[in-house]
Amino acid sequence: MAAITSRKKIRICVIGAGAAGLCAARHLSRDLEKFEAAVFEQDATIGGTWIYNDNISIDNNNYPIHTSMYKNLRTNIPLKLMNFPDFQLMDQKRPSCGTHEQVLNYLHDYANHFQLLQYIQFNTKIQSIKPQMNSENWQQTTFKVTIEHLNTQIIEDQIFDAIIICNGHFSTPKIPVIIGIETFSGDSMHSHDYRTPEKYENKIVIILGAGFSGIDIGVEISDYAQHVYLSHNNSRLITVLPLNMTEVQGIESINGNNFILNDGTIIIADALIYCTGYHITLPFLTDECRIKVIDNRVTPLYKHLINIEHPKMAIIGLPSHSIPFPLFHYQVQYFLGLLLNRVNLPSKDKMLEDDNLNGGKYPHKLGQNQWDYNNYFANAVGVDKLPIFYEIGYNAVYSIRLTNVLQYKDTEFIVEDDGETVHVNI
Repeated sequence: MAAITSRKKIRICVIGAGAAGLCAARHLSRDLEKFEAAVFEQDATIGGTWIYNDNISIDNNNYPIHTSMYKNLRTNIPLKLMNFPDFQLMDQKRPSCGTHEQVLNYLHDYANHFQLLQYIQFNTKIQSIKPQMNSENWQQTTFKVTIEHLNTQIIEDQIFDAIIICNGHFSTPKIPVIIGIETFSGDSMHSHDYRTPEKYENKIVIILGAGFSGIDIGVEISDYAQHVYLSHNNSRLITVLPLNMTEVQGIESINGNNFILNDGTIIIADALIYCTGYHITLPFLTDECRIKVIDNRVTPLYKHLINIEHPKMAIIGLPSHSIPFPLFHYQVQYFLGLLLNRVNLPSKDKMLEDDNLNGGKYPHKLGQNQWDYNNYFANAVGVDKLPIFYEIGYNAVYSIRLTNVLQYKDTEFIVEDDGETVHVNI
């Protein structure tokens, strides 16, 4: 597919000022002769999901609280690996994993260092995006963006040449339907609304889901609860758990406070926490954008990133099971390379073949494919690849986590000056 026709100024709408949106603004600001950046953030400050808020439900503008951050959350990746490759500031060695406050402070440092606040309009909500087809040539497409200014309720339309979507994907809870849930008289919530563990003191709690949040919240609550049941249908964990935390099968149905599990076991519990993930939502995209979300698969996308039907639109940060900030760093630069004629897309058929590879429970999962994924973008635009210590360190910490969820966040993480030798010490 041919490259985009060059223009003197490419006006770009960036949605969101969390880590991905800040990364987009940082790289746009590197070439202000070619780019004009406008970042729209619904909140009153930067940080996105890394902003902690004691409140749940709705914010000051009567919109759902965006953040799913709980008070004692610590990263499940060493802070050293959380850095953007071009801003290596976090280097805490022990404990290797840090607090959400540390990450948020890092994002503020990043924004201040690269002077990004000047490009951000706060308290603004994107209501809709509609492509304007001026010809059959997709390269000439512009986008009408309807923007609501929350402080004044003024609504306006603006025209942009390209769209970078950085709205995050951990804010709309996915809650499965459980037969009999209406009969349960105890406390139930999704992890999106979980903040502190003290309310579970002396209670019997069922955590539904054994991903990162399910295990982390379960371990934290175990310091207060009488017993915690980790309910899921995946392979059994091979790690030591707290003495008062037990793995059990998934929930088949509920009758009052009786939880009937898939193997027929009955557990009596006082509280239920859904750690069942999030729905990917893109509510501002009109039908004309030609993007669909089906079972949390966003389609049609090339490389989990480029809207195949309107390639001047990119969605940053969809891939899961990867280190997020470096991923944003390479996705953004690849998309900007496309806009600057430095990248040629393959044919539409080839891009659709790539999109069709996505499927299963985690359609945007990368895991060990993240390294080749990042390198593909780095090679395409001619920028430095991710330093090898990211991959070595990630794999080392992941191995420890599999067998030691209670201590892996407290390990010592050291990268030697050669950038290749990594020590992870318990």
